[in-house]
Amino acid sequence: MKKIHLTALLFICSIIAFSQKKKTTVEGKALYFGVAYAKPVRTEFDKYMAVISDSLKLTNPLLVKNSYGIHAGVVFRNGNGEFEAGGSYVFGITAKSSNANNSTSATLATNTFDIHFGYSQYIAGPLFIGFDLGVISNDGKFTNKGGNGALFEETPESNNPFKGYVFFARPKGGFFFPFKKDKLSGFKLNAFYDLSMSKYDFYNKDIFPDRLKNYKGAAKSSFKGLGAQASLVLSID
Repeated sequence: MKKIHLTALLFICSIIAFSQKKKTTVEGKALYFGVAYAKPVRTEFDKYMAVISDSLKLTNPLLVKNSYGIHAGVVFRNGNGEFEAGGSYVFGITAKSSNANNSTSATLATNTFDIHFGYSQYIAGPLFIGFDLGVISNDGKFTNKGGNGALFEETPESNNPFKGYVFFARPKGGFFFPFKKDKLSGFKLNAFYDLSMSKYDFYNKDIFPDRLKNYKGAAKSSFKGLGAQASLVLSID
């Protein structure tokens, strides 16, 4: 496995080195904005919601699998290299479920907000690869009606402004299609993979106002997932 990783790294470095010999004259700064899709995986948090679903005897577990949102930022282009600073707001489609006789129902909605900084390298024409680092805030809302109130307790309040936050790395790759040759305005399409470098406490902090009593599972969750972005890039030079 290490040999495969090393080979891949050398291959990417070779492509980057070759692309430097064909450096373009594109340079300047631009604003971008667009839409995003993400498929988040919060393993420990998802397990917690599965336990809640079982406790309420819901027919389907409350899991948010698909998320959509918006993003915006600024890029600084210098030839084949590009620096980026931006953020995004992504919200999941609300998950709903009820028990067999519909006497109990529950909903779960989640959202994330991230701020990131990164670098991309154009390696062949419109093709680029890159890497972002940043922080993601995880938030959400859980409600239940008709369920046994004794199953839940009020979550202790926290004055920590960083509740729900994880630091993350984001490898990415995609294509940029300029409206005019060697110009910075255009359309960008890229895919990415988020991987958290820390975990957020969803149980002991006030992510939700109520929590499941006597939960024995993991109280902190990782964050990862595939995503895609479509952006309109507008030069501001």
